[in-house]
Amino acid sequence: MTMRRVTPLLGLVALLAFAPAALAGSNNVAATRALASATNTLVVAATPEVPRGLAAAEHYASGLVAQCPKVAVGSPQNHDSEQLDNELIGAMTTVGYRVAAAHIAVFAHAVGGLRWSNSRLTNAVHRFARKLLGLSKLATPNVCGDIQTWVASGFQMVPASTVAFDKTYLSTTPEAEEVPLIVQLATPYASPSEIPVLKRVERLEEKLGEAEAAAVESYSRVIIALELKQ
Repeated sequence: MTMRRVTPLLGLVALLAFAPAALAGSNNVAATRALASATNTLVVAATPEVPRGLAAAEHYASGLVAQCPKVAVGSPQNHDSEQLDNELIGAMTTVGYRVAAAHIAVFAHAVGGLRWSNSRLTNAVHRFARKLLGLSKLATPNVCGDIQTWVASGFQMVPASTVAFDKTYLSTTPEAEEVPLIVQLATPYASPSEIPVLKRVERLEEKLGEAEAAAVESYSRVIIALELKQ
């Protein structure tokens, strides 16, 4: 084979080798742009719902106080009471998140098909969206009924429904480090204007944290009224 024929062949090989990397880079940028857009939509839509979610959680707490006061009178403080306490916390949380369920579903759908060459980023985004969606769709447990079942057993066994709810609730609750990790992994593919947008979820989480802190008073009122030890 002559040198004249070899040179174009080497050029073609180099082009084919470069193409997947260039395509991956382009896909990473496009996926990050879509993530930033979905994030902005979620934050804009969900932020005004935070006070409504808090009000819904507080209304739910008031309902429990009226429904089964002193239901756990004489109960021990042990692992069973902790599980029922977790159920109460989870119930109040899911009631609050359900207010923004439609907005969360839009976000989860928008990012569900996004892919990056960095599998850690892909998995982190999908996991976060999946957890948010699960939390907003989780059915509210029958807290009063489950405590009554526990009492009827002589405080020997919490119902299976409590165990199942707690497991699902804990598995769908986003961890504090999840959003910062997503921002960190997505930053190399983001434009300077997209990075602050991606970080807006952190500010939304701060507002949710403030709402959860405000709900502590209602939660404490339920614990005292039901006489459930923490």
